Amino acid sequence: MIREAVPEDAPSIEQLYRILLPDQKDIKVLPARIGQIATNPESFLYVYEADGAVVGTVHLHFCMDALSGERPFAVIERVVTAPETRGKGYGAALMRHAEETAAARGALKVMLSSAMRRTEAHRFYERLGYDGDGSRLFKRYLNSD
Repeated sequence: MIREAVPEDAPSIEQLYRILLPDQKDIKVLPARIGQIATNPESFLYVYEADGAVVGTVHLHFCMDALSGERPFAVIERVVTAPETRGKGYGAALMRHAEETAAARGALKVMLSSAMRRTEAHRFYERLGYDGDGSRLFKRYLNSD
């Protein structure tokens, strides 16, 4: 079952993020932040719950766009499922749900990024119809000091 995350999901989501980003040591998912996301009309944090456990998550953001009238574009981030549940369709279901939400809001496009080392994830996204050849993603992390 796919649903919006609630603050009580924080430990499960944090565990999934640690699987997704094993080298990142400062991962901290706060229940209060999940509550803030739930009240933000431009951000949706979804989880896939199977047998009472959170086994996957995806974060969907809407961004205003000056290019296409009032249509936003959407960004998907931090798509991850628990390793022991992969191949069961949970990740694809989360992606479809995020895409359906974006389409219902009239989004022009959905974008996502994936680390270069995650070649298996790249094949997954390609099977879902995403094209990673036409663009390059550039990012710069900002110092929080």
